[in-house]
Amino acid sequence: MNRRLFFLQFLLFLVLPKVINGQDDELRRQMAFADSLFGEGEFYNAYIEAERLSFFDTLKTHAHESYLLRGKCLKETGQFKAARKFFEDAALSTTDKGLKFQAEIGILKILILERRFRQFDERSAKLEQVFPEKSREFAYWKGWRHIFAGEWDEAKEHLIKAANADDLIALCDSAEEKSYSLTLGMIMSALLPGSGQVYAGEYINPVITLAWVAFGSWLIADAIKAQRYFDAFIEANYVLLRFYRGNLSYTYDLIERRNKEIKNDILRFLQNNYKGPKP
Repeated sequence: MNRRLFFLQFLLFLVLPKVINGQDDELRRQMAFADSLFGEGEFYNAYIEAERLSFFDTLKTHAHESYLLRGKCLKETGQFKAARKFFEDAALSTTDKGLKFQAEIGILKILILERRFRQFDERSAKLEQVFPEKSREFAYWKGWRHIFAGEWDEAKEHLIKAANADDLIALCDSAEEKSYSLTLGMIMSALLPGSGQVYAGEYINPVITLAWVAFGSWLIADAIKAQRYFDAFIEANYVLLRFYRGNLSYTYDLIERRNKEIKNDILRFLQNNYKGPKP
């Protein structure tokens, strides 16, 4: 009985590695097939193949690759929350520092696309302590984080540290030149109602605003001259101040909208024309 048991164990010892190796070869081919589908832009099919591989990969030999590919597929189809979960699993599924960094960068890209800038800043600060040798890569993605926020000076500062990002730096310079200064626009509107709107490219509404403010000022002066102080108070509150405050509020919204349009134009250009790494 003991001899039979020993023989079975010995036979299993000889056969099992071949079975495992055969399975690994099949899984490797399936992983390569899933990667090829992703490269061809068939993100749904690539995700299904990676999901199927994960089911049969009982030893988790290709866990990191499978998680990473599924995260990339979901990212490409705009399912950012689900993609972030797969990138997190990919980071946890390996002890290799290089592979872990690759997954973490995937998470940072998702946070940029989701405009979760505070979470990006917190996570990247922690990761820099773990991967101090990757300072240039972090600077590069910080530059993208500020591009998405429309913060051109900060983006340039990080991209200069990243090096080899001259095209992006030039684009930031161009965006900065086109952008409107909110501080300048508000000061102009405070001193001369409507002038901040002219500065931002609006010409009809400023004339109306200035006319109402001038009319309100005349009404107040006329009421005070006639010693109708209550009328002066009412006219100041409901005519002059109403249009004066409206002028400031509209100027703020107008400049914010103009700068947002400039930022969106830059992002569309980068999406369609920039060939380097991007979120």
